[in-house]
Amino acid sequence: MDPVSAMNHSSATHGIAPDLLTVEEAARVLRIGRTKAYEQARRFLLTGGVEGLPVVRVVHHLRVPRHALEAFVGSPISWPIPTDSPVVNEPPATITTIDSRQRSTRRRSRAAQPSLPLPLPS
Repeated sequence: MDPVSAMNHSSATHGIAPDLLTVEEAARVLRIGRTKAYEQARRFLLTGGVEGLPVVRVVHHLRVPRHALEAFVGSPISWPIPTDSPVVNEPPATITTIDSRQRSTRRRSRAAQPSLPLPLPS
């Protein structure tokens, strides 16, 4: 067992949140999706800690320090994290509306072409 897993395992067995949480565990605490959590972790790294989910790099892994997550949330974390807690379905960051008049010029040009007269049945 690597040192990070050992630290997380020993804390978790005593009912206290581990010192370092995975990004997925932090996402469950925050009740956000995994993708959004990683997006916020990247934002934290790119902005030098000004914005986003606070993370540290441990070898090749991202970990969320418990104390930083508790400061981020503003209260202590209850542990263990319920596995059945629903994840908040967030709308996409940018919603693009398509105006029906701007959909496709190709579609309009086909409709604007004159149709050939059909022969009448005899």
